[in-house]
Amino acid sequence: MKVTEVTTHIINSTWRNLVFVRVHTDAGIIGTGECTPVYATGAMGTEAATREIAAYHLIGHDPLDIEAFYDHAFRESFWGRNPGVLFMGGVSGLEQALWDIAGKAMDVPVWRLLGGKCRDQLRLYANGWYTDARTTGKLQDYIDSAKRVVDDGFTAMKFDPFMGSPTLNDAIPPKHIDTFRDGPIVERVAAVREAVGPDVDIIVEVHGWLDVRTAIRFGQKFAPYAPMAYEEPIEPTNVDAMKKVSDRVDIPVASGERIYTRYGFREYIEQQALDIIQPDIGICGGIAEIRKIAAHAETYHIGFAPHNCNGPVATAATVHADFATTNFVIQEWFPYEADEHYGLVDHAYEPTHKDGYLDLPDRPGLGVELTELALARNTYKPLREAPSST
Repeated sequence: MKVTEVTTHIINSTWRNLVFVRVHTDAGIIGTGECTPVYATGAMGTEAATREIAAYHLIGHDPLDIEAFYDHAFRESFWGRNPGVLFMGGVSGLEQALWDIAGKAMDVPVWRLLGGKCRDQLRLYANGWYTDARTTGKLQDYIDSAKRVVDDGFTAMKFDPFMGSPTLNDAIPPKHIDTFRDGPIVERVAAVREAVGPDVDIIVEVHGWLDVRTAIRFGQKFAPYAPMAYEEPIEPTNVDAMKKVSDRVDIPVASGERIYTRYGFREYIEQQALDIIQPDIGICGGIAEIRKIAAHAETYHIGFAPHNCNGPVATAATVHADFATTNFVIQEWFPYEADEHYGLVDHAYEPTHKDGYLDLPDRPGLGVELTELALARNTYKPLREAPSST
């Protein structure tokens, strides 16, 4: 079996542009992957990188030689040795598609090819549930939205109480540390904890907006509300700085969505700067690479909770890795997207959760196929308006 063609598809879905890739073979089997770079720029660059990587390292080769593809792309491309989101996105999406082909060729789900299942269900935490609250900034909206998540059966949820607040470049007087411009940050965490009770886990996300001093101070203030994790309190650009935060905050610190490959995670793991790693399967290198990262973390008793706020193909690839990974903790889940988002594939996993858990999938490959909605046209949209030149 040989790869004959690679096609790419950019589809806008509400707040991000999703990048899908399909790998075609002479056996008629088509594999699907996703390499979405979320949060603004990168979709068009990733799509172009994917096509170039395929032309140099994949077309004409056996799609079942997955490890060889990754190694050649990483080592022979020159940029693989010091990669960024565009290059690693392309590699990751193509790699996922190869696993999809392998599963279809052997008529088994991908988790079976990864060594089999380690569990029958995945525990999920809800994200994307506090959109209204983030817009209004009203405490009652956080409370009402959090209660809805519990009513929907979830036992864990994540939110960013800093949304709309100043960045680390804004001066924050110490006496106002609890109150940024748009509202009481700590009070939001306290209110959500009270609303959901002690038996539901909450994860506090920061998106790396704080400096070390402020991250420590907020972490200490959040600790009485027993968060399951304190996610990306600072930017993941300095391992020593992240360790300084984790050493001084009595909450497990999590990060990893902006870190590429096992080499990028090495120092974070070996210095034990993180308690939970959160690699993103769409940029870290794909399915095999995310499991190598998890295996390295396991030797340091560090948990594995992959980041995923992308499209339904990335979700599918991630859950197959989760089911086969021993140090898995919990999976990020977006259950409140528009129907059109889930309609991009024929069997989206997101709506199939039961009381905050996902059952073991049984369809061959990744278990999803792009629909005509996803294949019909390129629907890329700029996520932000370009600044005026006048």
